Formats: sequence, structure tokens, C-alpha cells
Amino acid sequence: MKERTIFVILSLFIITSLVGIPNVYAAPIVKIDTDKNTYSYGDFLTFTVEVSEITGELATLHIIDESGKSSSAIPISITESKTVVPSPYPFESSVYPQGMYTLNIEYSGSSDTTEFELIDSGNIVIPSWIKELSRHWTSELISDNEFAMGIEFLIKENIIVIPEVGNQEESNEVKIPQWIKTSTTWWLDGKISDQEYVKSLEYLIKVGIIIV
Repeated sequence: MKERTIFVILSLFIITSLVGIPNVYAAPIVKIDTDKNTYSYGDFLTFTVEVSEITGELATLHIIDESGKSSSAIPISITESKTVVPSPYPFESSVYPQGMYTLNIEYSGSSDTTEFELIDSGNIVIPSWIKELSRHWTSELISDNEFAMGIEFLIKENIIVIPEVGNQEESNEVKIPQWIKTSTTWWLDGKISDQEYVKSLEYLIKVGIIIV
């Protein structure tokens, strides 16, 4: 009888102890930080994701503007405890309005957020699709007329400011000298800036070399 009583007491003690043991599993810690607090149009967003454990899962990023509108989920591969992620494209006014933005990162059951501000400091930024159009033009995959559509867009968006010009002959064909492709190639290769390239286009329109 005594042995049975001891067994019952030990059993109750073990059960009570097990119930009282907290769950030792905890989700990995994840943190996200940007390299700057304030960005301007033309800047490239760069952020760092740090995790306490590599689980093999993808992290998921959302970019949320101050109105609460969120981007689609952006998957990020996590293979190291610290992952630096640079954006391949700069901030463009046609895509990102000015204001505060939130980066929300989720990873293996944990999440973290950070904020940054986007401002307009007057930088000239040519949209990415114009660069792709220009690349096709310099490779002679599209005509001068098709390339001129990109120039006309830049004029419409006030990226290119039309200077005062004299009377230009009217024509259905856009006149773009072959040597202008050289400066376009320099721009595509990053040898001259967006601002320098736009200034050269403005000059060529002013002197009548480019007629749009």
C-alpha cells in the first residue's frame, strides 16, 4: 500500500512538472533596417535583414505607403544571419508618391517593421522603361520614331523642358543623327547621369538636331 501511494505521488509530481514546463520552442528573431531614414527620387533603397536562426524558409517583404496601400509580397532568400538587399531600380515619382513608407518583413513566424521617408529633392530621374526603350534603339531593334515616343513622354512629364526653338520643319519622320546613339550608350552604361543626358537632349531639341 505504501509503495502504491509513493507511485501515485510520483506520478502526480511528474504530470504537474510536465504541465508547468513552458514550450521551449520559439520563433526565430527577425529584424529589418534601411541604410537611410530619408530617400530622394533617384536613390536606391537598400535594407538589411537579420535573423537569429536560418530555417530554410523565405522571408516575405511588403512595402506599405502612408495610405496603407501595400505592395505584392516580395520573397527574399535567407541563407545568412545578415542579408543586405539592394533595390535594382531607383525611386521614381511615377511609381512612388512622396511620404512615409513602412517595410514589413515576415520570417518563420516572426515579423518586424521599419520606416523611411521619400522626398522630392529635385533630382532628374528617367523611368526604367525609357532605358529599356533606349537600349532597343541603340541596338537598332526599334526605329527613331519609336524612340521619339520616349522623348515625348519625358517632355510630357516635364523631365525634359522644351526650350525656345525657332520654326522647325514639319515632318512625319523624326530626325535623330546616328552619333546621338553614342551619348545614349554612355548614359545606359552609367558614364553620364540622368541629368547630364536630359540636358544634352534639351540642347539637341533647342538647336533643331532632334525634332519631335
